[in-house]
Amino acid sequence: MARLRTPQGALRAILLSQMVLGAALVALDLYGASGGEASPALFAPPAEGPSVRPYRPDLRPGTPGTPAMRPMPDRLVFEEDEGGTIRITGQIAPGDADRFAAWLDQTRPGGTQVALDSSGGSVSDALAIGRTIRAAGYDTDVPQGAVCMSACPYVLAGGVARSAEGVVGVHQHYYGENTLLPTFMAVKDVQRGQAAVMDYLTEMGVDLRIMSYALRTPPEEINVLDADLMQDLALTT
Repeated sequence: MARLRTPQGALRAILLSQMVLGAALVALDLYGASGGEASPALFAPPAEGPSVRPYRPDLRPGTPGTPAMRPMPDRLVFEEDEGGTIRITGQIAPGDADRFAAWLDQTRPGGTQVALDSSGGSVSDALAIGRTIRAAGYDTDVPQGAVCMSACPYVLAGGVARSAEGVVGVHQHYYGENTLLPTFMAVKDVQRGQAAVMDYLTEMGVDLRIMSYALRTPPEEINVLDADLMQDLALTT
């Protein structure tokens, strides 16, 4: 996918994605009423190219000498290694932000580096964890062999200094699903969620163009960001 060079271009892409989403939800209402099955392709103009691949939140790449994929814990695990690095591993479950704050208060780690290995999950918890990291003055890193996908890049964005040698990827998020909600309420919820993410990225100093790469990639796929692009978007420093 061609890179989006300006904030104006990113905002246009975000607006286009919201228009497509609104049209898709209306189509889903009509299609659902007729007993049909919705296609995931309705949700966004697709991103294409070698950086886009299937998304498996329950698995992560293996290290040399191990199976190709390893299980990913179904909620975050927090630990401090012997070198003082704070390691955050697993899927981000609702309530993990509060658990992280409580863990920090109880453990009081001596280091200032946070190593991430997460396939993502709860967006609101990811934003809260990122703010906790920034308030504490910690740096963030995605080590070689680790992943930081879906909502995890928002945690990465919380670091004062940010680096990534592992796999970092973005895509569209689910902001909650309730088939009983009318279409206008569903669109409103999604837009509110996107606004919260945009406010957070601005607060953390990350280029809003990253939203365009996310919004063009369906939830069942992941758009892997290369090192140059992450630097260009200020996701890494």
